[in-house]
Amino acid sequence: MKTLKVILSIFAFMAVLSARPRQAQTEKPKSRVINSPTYFVKAEGFLELSEADRATYTAGLMDGFFASTLFGATEGTVQNLHSCTEGMDLKQISAIITKYLKDNPESWHVPLSVEAHNALNKACPGVLRVTD
Repeated sequence: MKTLKVILSIFAFMAVLSARPRQAQTEKPKSRVINSPTYFVKAEGFLELSEADRATYTAGLMDGFFASTLFGATEGTVQNLHSCTEGMDLKQISAIITKYLKDNPESWHVPLSVEAHNALNKACPGVLRVTD
């Protein structure tokens, strides 16, 4: 009997959660606060890599960016990135990141993934806006 009460309580709780009104589509989106992500490489570390290692890192980074829908990014956000980089090869994307980092030494302590995003955003103004 006690188990039945627990099960019914769980179902009642789930029903209350599912009955909550969803945010209206016309509401203005709330500002997003993005905390510094966990990272393996600081931006300065990219400049210390060989050109081949930069290309390898860039390949993994781009695969991660493109797979970010698995972790909650919207299709629109990923499509914006694809639009920005379509036709570019790893060497070009790596060169964009390298140039950005050389021009911005004040951010070498920041995670490389963040600065790579900033570099691509500068190369394609407005295209990499977050849509979610």
